Amino acid sequence: MNINTLNILADAISDVGSWQWWYTTGDMFQVEFCDVQLYDETKTEKEPHTTDVLAVRFYGHAFAVFLDNLDEDDWYVRLYDDDSVIYTIDTYDLVFDNRQDAERLMNNYKHILSIKDFDGLDTLSSAKHLLCARCGEVGFVVGGDEIVVAGKKGIYTEEEIETAAGKWGEYWRTYWKLRGTKDAYPKDYACEITIPVSKY
Repeated sequence: MNINTLNILADAISDVGSWQWWYTTGDMFQVEFCDVQLYDETKTEKEPHTTDVLAVRFYGHAFAVFLDNLDEDDWYVRLYDDDSVIYTIDTYDLVFDNRQDAERLMNNYKHILSIKDFDGLDTLSSAKHLLCARCGEVGFVVGGDEIVVAGKKGIYTEEEIETAAGKWGEYWRTYWKLRGTKDAYPKDYACEITIPVSKY
């Protein structure tokens, strides 16, 4: 997946999105997000069209390290077990394939916990792909040889990610144009929190 597509995806996830789950099996690690600004074609007209759930999976030498400034030891277990627990991503503070950003992020947290096959900076140096994010008092750095993006519709291609991001932008503009009229779209959190400049 090229860096331009990954940057588009990073913005779509991190504008108003949250980290809501993680999962690992074999040589795969997955981080899952909600409220992603990609247009969801699978929804009906009466539903918000923001993507509810999007997974980013890493395959091949997959690794994960979780970061926190919390006093509780099991926050990441609750994130895995309890679907009411989410961590809002700091706006635009989610980055693909930038080792320097990953190192800086790790230096900003008190606790560093290896969840899967993480062996310090050597792991970051050898990783083909990385994803790091700050979510307030917690964060993560994950990576591997291959990135796969999946949602309700299945696996996303690069073109589908770029198209869905563009369509979400059009949807958001129309959402605000029609808001308060008889033709208004169903209320959508991701649209509501992203207010057009002309509305101030």
